Amino acid sequence: MIAAAISRLRRLGVPALALGAGLLAGACGIPLSNAAQPLARSQVPPGLLVKPPPTTTTAPETPNARPIGVYFLNSTLTRLVKTTADEPTASPAEALGLLTYGLTAADNNLGYQTALVPQATPSVKVDNRTGVATVALDNSTEALFGSPLYDALAQIVYTITDPGFGVHSVVFTYLGTRVGAYLPNGTFPLRPVTRADYAQLAPATTTSTTVRAAPGRTAG
Repeated sequence: MIAAAISRLRRLGVPALALGAGLLAGACGIPLSNAAQPLARSQVPPGLLVKPPPTTTTAPETPNARPIGVYFLNSTLTRLVKTTADEPTASPAEALGLLTYGLTAADNNLGYQTALVPQATPSVKVDNRTGVATVALDNSTEALFGSPLYDALAQIVYTITDPGFGVHSVVFTYLGTRVGAYLPNGTFPLRPVTRADYAQLAPATTTSTTVRAAPGRTAG
């Protein structure tokens, strides 16, 4: 019977292999329909009826991530200029590290200056209760007198009191001893100093350049 059916369908141009498979399947009682056959709910294994909880993916957040302000001097040494660096962490110590690393090629192209000698990051500790930061100066400041010293301290004070750090004033130490911060009137007050003490160098505008993140100071 099967052979006769195949012989008839061969004359119709249907491949024997495909037909034989189909006929054998039919002969064995396997449904030939391609339509899905729904199962009764009672026949579905219980574990498949439980909906899995929805899954969500949350991008990890970087705490304190924000641009860091770093202050240098303009080409005439009359004003501070603010540059910014996008860093994964934002802290007074990180900002001070970018400052003391020195000028980048981009800064030089813009004519910026710095009164600070490139050096390792000075130690800085912040009293979160009072908002006073203590900066430990090294011997690179010993060669600075008068205006250059005033300029250097202004760069430090403006940089670590950038809004967002919670620092409002700064005190300086040298070799573990508290030292006064030089002011234009020739005095060295031991009190904490603020941006107001260095207002003569306050940035004329909020103009800034963006520099890329990298170890130490970064280039734009």
